[in-house]
Amino acid sequence: MNVRPGQAGTRTAPRPPRRLLTPLLVLACLLPLARPATASPTGPPESGARSAPAASSATAAFRPDSAPDRSAGLSRRYAELDHYIRDRMKTTRTPGLAYAVVGPDGPEHQRFWGTDGNGRRVGPDTPFLWGSVAKPIAASAVLTLVQDGQLGLEDRVVDHLPGFRFGGRAHAARVTVRHLLQQTSGLPESATFRVTDCLDADCPRPADRLGALDGVEPLGPPGSAYAYSSANYLVLSAVAEAVTGRPFAEQLRRGVFEPAGMDGAIADRTTARERQLPPGYSLLWGRPAAVSDGVDQHGAGYGYIGGNLQDLAAFAALQLRSGQTADGGTVLTPDSVRRARTEGRLQPDGDPTGYGMGWRIGGLDAPLNNALWHTGASPGYSAMIFLLPERDTALVLTQNLYGLLHDDAVMRIGFDAARILAGGQRPSTEDPLASDYHLTIWGLTALALALLLAAARAALLLRRPPSRGSAWRRVVPTALWCLPAALPGTALLLSRYMSPSQLHAWLPDVAIALWVATGAGAATIVLRVVLAIRSARSTRARSTSTSRPQLAAVGRRGTVRTRAGRSNWLPQRVRSVERASTAQTPSS
Repeated sequence: MNVRPGQAGTRTAPRPPRRLLTPLLVLACLLPLARPATASPTGPPESGARSAPAASSATAAFRPDSAPDRSAGLSRRYAELDHYIRDRMKTTRTPGLAYAVVGPDGPEHQRFWGTDGNGRRVGPDTPFLWGSVAKPIAASAVLTLVQDGQLGLEDRVVDHLPGFRFGGRAHAARVTVRHLLQQTSGLPESATFRVTDCLDADCPRPADRLGALDGVEPLGPPGSAYAYSSANYLVLSAVAEAVTGRPFAEQLRRGVFEPAGMDGAIADRTTARERQLPPGYSLLWGRPAAVSDGVDQHGAGYGYIGGNLQDLAAFAALQLRSGQTADGGTVLTPDSVRRARTEGRLQPDGDPTGYGMGWRIGGLDAPLNNALWHTGASPGYSAMIFLLPERDTALVLTQNLYGLLHDDAVMRIGFDAARILAGGQRPSTEDPLASDYHLTIWGLTALALALLLAAARAALLLRRPPSRGSAWRRVVPTALWCLPAALPGTALLLSRYMSPSQLHAWLPDVAIALWVATGAGAATIVLRVVLAIRSARSTRARSTSTSRPQLAAVGRRGTVRTRAGRSNWLPQRVRSVERASTAQTPSS
């Protein structure tokens, strides 16, 4: 997952899928809620803190007048960064975090705080998943294939993947490798969860997932519309595998990891086990819990790359060296670097997209208006990378907390830290935190509890004698109970954005509350319908049993005595008919 570029001069954070969030928020508003009290979180224990000597290229970014001033300026700036990040960790209750300021020669300042999902202190060797920060890395690997002549930017996808039929054969035949890299193939954002986040043991390869895109409606002709979708990079992985004949994770290792010095990088489940990747943290009713575990075996191209802080810093340093290795070798040629960092243009009007080949291009407030950046998240983890080419420096940050409904709060730390590094003012850490998350989870929890009580009450009513009343008195209460009870299940049926397993991976507490509400709602509907049917049958049975004695009483007295003791006189016409019948009967 990733943030989407907004209007120029604004910072935008990752947005949860609207098709999922809308029904959840509607459900959350059904009952009056009390905003949960904000606890006073204790900050995570400080782990090892390291700071390397500043390289001359990075110190030049702050333009001090002398060597002592330069050192003092850097120390103040780094101390400000440390203080802000620590405060922000307490605000968001982030269990563990690592970050580094990087120059062309590697980390210049780095810190490690908190604990990982196994309770161990975060340190230089602690692995994290990086989410969509994988995209600039994957794009670099694809560009190495272009440099080697194995692939062309204008190659049609169908020439390498005949089974690619997104948007119909005519549309698919026009999609190129460039379109995939620049996110202009026409794939909408909603296509992401059709082909991503497979955490099962037998996940299909990228090429075998393409059939799920056949029925997706394109946003427009290839190259005419931009939409950030991880599905583009899943298809790109399949193209690379078709060209090389090997898993894309292997191409990443050969083309990027090894030459860049990313020795601890993760690209599949095997390397995740070897690096002992701990589980990440998701919020469970407002409290971090290490419940997010799993790697998409074939997801390295779009979001399942990871490693320790040194690995991400090594990639940032490679980019600051314009694709050159530390010993002078070449990973990316100047032409490839230029292509990756050039903002895409839509056809036919030439409107900018804010996206290059794997990189976000600008779109942020000054002093980050010229930054190259990317953020990313996978269940339980989030990461970000900011390149400041004018200052010859970069910021990389990883943390082991994420959730779709509180992504603004979690991701803000990277944007604000990069702004401080670029010379901006330190922002406040006191702000409303994750209101969407609290509204949704506590609203759904209240609804689930209410429906559980409703189901229990209906079950108790079944043990009592059936009530009697008119059809109107039976239908209206039953409908009033069943309509709200049906809402959770309806929301699940209408939300095709996520599968149940994906919902549990990204929003575990919301998934639990929604499933409980759905089950309790279904039980409430069944029990209420049974009560209504039983009441109707009881009313009919009593009506039948009382009508016979009443008719007998008519023959004896011509009146019917009600239960209240009042006499109901039969109409005059009925009595006349009875007398006429009696007169015509022959005497014995």
